[in-house]
Parts: sequence; structure tokens; C-alpha cells
Amino acid sequence: MLAEGVRLVWDAVHAGAEVVEAAVSPKLTDIDLRDALAERARSFLDVSDSLLSRLSALETPQGVAVTLRRPVYDDRALLGDELAPLVVAAAGLRDPGNVGAVLRTAEAAGATGCLTMRGGADPFRDKAVRGSMGSVFRLPVRHGMSASEAIAFARTQRLQIVVADGNGACSHTRADLRRPSMLVVGAEAAGVDAEWIDAADAHVQIPLRAPVDSLNVAVAAGVLLFEAHRQRTDA
Repeated sequence: MLAEGVRLVWDAVHAGAEVVEAAVSPKLTDIDLRDALAERARSFLDVSDSLLSRLSALETPQGVAVTLRRPVYDDRALLGDELAPLVVAAAGLRDPGNVGAVLRTAEAAGATGCLTMRGGADPFRDKAVRGSMGSVFRLPVRHGMSASEAIAFARTQRLQIVVADGNGACSHTRADLRRPSMLVVGAEAAGVDAEWIDAADAHVQIPLRAPVDSLNVAVAAGVLLFEAHRQRTDA
């Protein structure tokens, strides 16, 4: 996966990500970062500003870009050391910026891990990595499960499946989110598919004032995740 910019690359270094290749130019003035990359990277390239600009996906490159090995997490890592794990399942999210924002929010609210479904945006692509603001380096994330595989994972790990559903039977503040849970959010337009609806142990909705009938998925995930955080903190 690709990371660019001083802050994001430092986040990767501090998280212990494996640096496959690093490219730096004279525009990088952070000598400590340059030295850290020279020590860690399997391949270290000292390039011109113009070459790095051509390689970069950013409008204003900061003089550093790295490729990192994608992390691989087992089931235990997704559950963390919590007695009541909270795993987020991003079902059908196609916008990598939204996926990154969901990862950032999940880490901020204390989720233990995240699953992104097959067919959705790849959380390890550059736009999602930037949107996560470094959370993808720290929060255990697994990509490419099918809905049936994720549901089986939840059943095996005894996680209640809580689906964000505009037609849900209860509001998000009334659902018991203190229990070990998998919180499922879907694409804004389509929501989650029928397989998730049928498997859900709880269908929760965020009450909205008319005429608004939906929220951006990252905003909705934030509302639900911080409600879970509130309940768990109060408990």
C-alpha cells in the first residue's frame, strides 16, 4: 500500500509497518524521517522533486512517499484484548474516502477491528489510507470477506450482529451496544443487503428529522460507534 506525506509516513513508521520502498526528495526537510526510512526500507531512493511529483498522487507532494507491505491479521487480533469486542463491518462501501473515514472513526471510538467486504473499496488503497489519517496502520483490518463469511465469523466469536437499518425497530440509543458486537454499516444509497438483514440480532436506526432520510455512511458509523463508546464508558 502507498503512503505519502510527512505525517502519514511517520504514522506508518511509528505503527511498525514494513516499509518496502521509500522515495524521498530534497523537499523533505525532516531529517529524522529520512534517516528512519533509510534504516527501515528494503529499497531507499533519493530522487528529484520533479520525479517525486510525477510519482505522487498528491497535488502538493511533501517530498516523501513509501510503499508498505499490507498487514495480515488473525481473528484474535480483530477482537483485541477486550471482554466485549467491537468489530465494524463495512458492507458494500465503494468510496475509498468513506472507508478511510470509517476506519478513523472506528479507532477513535475504541473499536477492536474492522472488516471490509468483498466487492467494496479496498482499505489499503491510497485514497482510503489517506482518509484513515493513519488508523489503517494501527487498527486491525481485514479485507475481502463475503457477507456469509463475516456472519460466520460473528457467530463463531459470539458477537451480536447489529445492523444499521433505516427501518430498524429501535433507535441507536436504545440498543444494547455493551455486548460483544459486530456493527454493520452499508452504502448510503443501498444500505446493507438482505443477507445481513436476515442475520441481524438487532436492527438499529438513527432518528432523522424530515425531509432528511439518510446520512453519509461515515457520519452514521460515527454516531453508532460513539453511542457504543458512551454505553461502555458509562457501564
